[in-house]
Amino acid sequence: MFKGNYNFFDYKYNISGYTGQDYGSFAQSLYLIISIILLIGILILLRKISKEKVIKIVKFTGIFLILFYIVKTSWESYYDIKLNGSFNTGLLPFDTCSIIMWACLIGGFSKGKIQKYALSWLTTGGIVGGLGAMLYLNAFKYYPFFSFGAFYSMIWHLLMVFTGLLLIVTKTVSLKYDIVVYGFIFHLIISLFVILIDIIYNFDFMLYLNLGGIPIFESVADKLSLLGLGLLNPLLMLLLYFISFNIIYFVYMILYKISNSHFMSFINNR
Repeated sequence: MFKGNYNFFDYKYNISGYTGQDYGSFAQSLYLIISIILLIGILILLRKISKEKVIKIVKFTGIFLILFYIVKTSWESYYDIKLNGSFNTGLLPFDTCSIIMWACLIGGFSKGKIQKYALSWLTTGGIVGGLGAMLYLNAFKYYPFFSFGAFYSMIWHLLMVFTGLLLIVTKTVSLKYDIVVYGFIFHLIISLFVILIDIIYNFDFMLYLNLGGIPIFESVADKLSLLGLGLLNPLLMLLLYFISFNIIYFVYMILYKISNSHFMSFINNR
């Protein structure tokens, strides 16, 4: 892991000698190992708590993430404005991973179908986004392991996975195909707003315009744009999201069958 002369809260431009050494290195592997151990341990401890307590955890997570986001954005914006003279619009809360803030707040404080939409997204889209970012934590390209920039991203995406798994493990959300349907509806509603923002201001939040960094899909999106069919790119990205939601569901079903084995019964009774 990079060990330069820097402080925990130093901004990326002030961390001399760091060029992304921790990305894809032992540091990232260590983060994944620690995260897996924490997830397994905490989920085992909380697996029998009531649904009411789970919803309280979801509420607290939503409030915490809002405050966490404000602190991080204020911190980064201070340096952006000081060093670059402008606010970084990429910090606006319109990316896929930001949806967890709204999903937790709606899932924690609402009732009925609206709550079901939000909780379903947490168990599908939340986990998809969290896992993807944990495996390829881009923060390590700009910040070393022992820094606030990396810490923020590590905690944020770990909470995305934890919240979704907690809802499933405690059976707060039923393991039915409904979670894919309701979760995707929630995702679609937010996406319509984000796509509009992307088109008007030429952003690429949630990757709806260019599908940047997604193999095969990215090249197809480039070809569509060249043909003047760029408006089909959001549909392509939505399809990818829907596929990923389904994959998560089928993984759940496989793990559910495994959980009925004698080994898992033994673990659950410990």
